[in-house]
Amino acid sequence: MSIKVRFMANTRDLIGKEEIDLQLDGITQPTARDVIIAVAEAENKDLSGLLRAGGDGSWSAIRVVRNGRVLPSLDAQVADGDTLVLVPLLGAG
Repeated sequence: MSIKVRFMANTRDLIGKEEIDLQLDGITQPTARDVIIAVAEAENKDLSGLLRAGGDGSWSAIRVVRNGRVLPSLDAQVADGDTLVLVPLLGAG
């Protein structure tokens, strides 16, 4: 299964690339969480901070956009040929 992953703002700085083509093999019904874990392994980066989930399955560090639509949680499934964009949330204080 092939997934394109694009990185925005500080996720791009963390990975050091604007996008990667990721092969997910051996995972049946992969989720956005599986993609982030695979990116971390492929790029040898610690992305554990992106995987913090709230009680309702939402997450606080990023939003994942799949084919132009924001996913409701990291547990949403992805499919072959999908494009995911990791968008960090911005805060102001």
